[in-house]
Amino acid sequence: MMSSLLAGPAPDQVPLYRRIAGELEAKIGSGALKTGDRLPSERQIAEDLGASRMTARQALKLLEQRGFVETRVGRGCFVIYPRIEKQLRTLNGFTEEMRRGGRHVSSIVLDAGTAAADKEAAAALGIAENTPVHRLVRIRLVDAEPVAVERTEIPVALAPGLLERSDFSIDSLYRVLREEFGQVPTEAEESLFADTPDMATAAALGIPASAPVLRITRCTFAGDGRPLEYVRSSYRGDCFNMRVRLKLTKEP
Repeated sequence: MMSSLLAGPAPDQVPLYRRIAGELEAKIGSGALKTGDRLPSERQIAEDLGASRMTARQALKLLEQRGFVETRVGRGCFVIYPRIEKQLRTLNGFTEEMRRGGRHVSSIVLDAGTAAADKEAAAALGIAENTPVHRLVRIRLVDAEPVAVERTEIPVALAPGLLERSDFSIDSLYRVLREEFGQVPTEAEESLFADTPDMATAAALGIPASAPVLRITRCTFAGDGRPLEYVRSSYRGDCFNMRVRLKLTKEP
């Protein structure tokens, strides 16, 4: 009910639309409003609070700008999964990066074993096709929400017995590579493009086959310049903001 939305006094200097947006954001954060829930309409918010529809519209627009809701034409305003900001200027494993952002990370392991490198992985890793690689395929979950499917391949010769060393549904692959094999990822080359998922990826992420995904490939290198890891991932397009910092350089 909106009638109790603004219980208690509020500072006069805070505009009403910001107070409304703040209370709705708090309800989303607490779980009282969940992903997929429909918010009250502009008219209902205005009537319940004795505000104008313009004020209600401003509040909902602010929530949309902050990435908490989206407006669906002819249907209303709905709570969406808060977007995850992914930095493209630093090299971190997925688990480490999400934890640094205060998120709870876990994985569902779909495949973990030894396989023959296909043509694409072999070319990226600088090895012969069919060379044995560790293959780890995981659904990555952030705050219990499936957000990405990630396929990682590492030459067996660089980390023998890697997949038996830990439970990669909860542990960081980069941590195990560093601490148990002395393999330190130092730089990477990454490319990304927009696409739609195949049926298996759509099912794993719980999204329609028509939903947008970001396809990301990454080749990670160790300190001596050798390719260490090749990753092919599909990220849900509605869950991520990709952020990169650019610096102007002098023209030659």
